[in-house]
Amino acid sequence: MPTAQLAICFDSEWLIAGGESTLGTADMAPTRDPEGLPTIPGRALRGLLREAVTIIDDCNTTNHADRLFGTRKSAKVNSVEGDGTIRIGNALVIEAIAAQCTDNDKRADLFATIRRTALEQGTRTAKVGSLREMEVAIAGIELVAELHCESNSDLELIAFASGLIRSLGHSRSRGLGRCRFEVWCDNRHINPTELPAALTKGVMQ
Repeated sequence: MPTAQLAICFDSEWLIAGGESTLGTADMAPTRDPEGLPTIPGRALRGLLREAVTIIDDCNTTNHADRLFGTRKSAKVNSVEGDGTIRIGNALVIEAIAAQCTDNDKRADLFATIRRTALEQGTRTAKVGSLREMEVAIAGIELVAELHCESNSDLELIAFASGLIRSLGHSRSRGLGRCRFEVWCDNRHINPTELPAALTKGVMQ
């Protein structure tokens, strides 16, 4: 079973909500690991990759999504949800960044606050009580998750699918969460633009 690394590089501020704010009175704050650094749960990465593989399946009349990520539980009585063959861990801040964030002040530098408000039609003034505050992780952060596949062909397919992902997290439609995914195995970057064997041959190796 090949073990690889799934790297996520952020080109904008981003938010995977679920944590507690440390900067003030934010309504939403990023999920943090035990060290207080931003993290992405493996289940969120699975969901994004499944969506990307599903797009590929729709274009190729294949069904790799269920095989890799498991079958979803249906409305039928006694139906069972399968686990799939892919294993993805939580994405953690890379060591080069984590090593520089040894105290609370330095960790706080990885976060920022965004404030938004709704406007009254006509007057274009702020609606009373509409101010919302979000704590986000800053751009430029790179995180890595462990990725386990059953075959090299599966790994190539995941790398190809990862090239379809352009953003993740909260407020993607407003410009947050712009990112790039990369898959590495044995210090080799797997080209996301190269058509994987699973699609060129129609069968898995």
